[in-house]
Amino acid sequence: MQQTYQNKISSSGVVATDTSGVGTVRGGLDAAAYGGDKAIFAYGDPASTNLVSNTGVVAADVSSVGTYPREGIGATNYGGDKAIFFAGSGTGVSNLVSNSGVVAADVAKVGSIRQNVTGAGYSFNA
Repeated sequence: MQQTYQNKISSSGVVATDTSGVGTVRGGLDAAAYGGDKAIFAYGDPASTNLVSNTGVVAADVSSVGTYPREGIGATNYGGDKAIFFAGSGTGVSNLVSNSGVVAADVAKVGSIRQNVTGAGYSFNA
């Protein structure tokens, strides 16, 4: 069985040694910042979601919503405190993440169906 590990990175870019991780080992997932000082890892195969606190603590698997498993998904932050997960596995759906880490159900596709995508944050004002 594969072991999960996590590494905390300091504000000066120093990477910590491996520490035991939590949650399900998976591939094809993505992550984004939300709430101004937290992160979320979601989807992939098998699908699950993990919230990361502002101190770097990773939560155990939490319920996922929407279309999953989805690999090759993209994610980014927007609006200064929210996030979005989009596309992946030949779908065009997206999922919005509130500033408290709540993932919304599928939002109808807009644009082309894509896989193995990436995103860039925008609008850093809340």
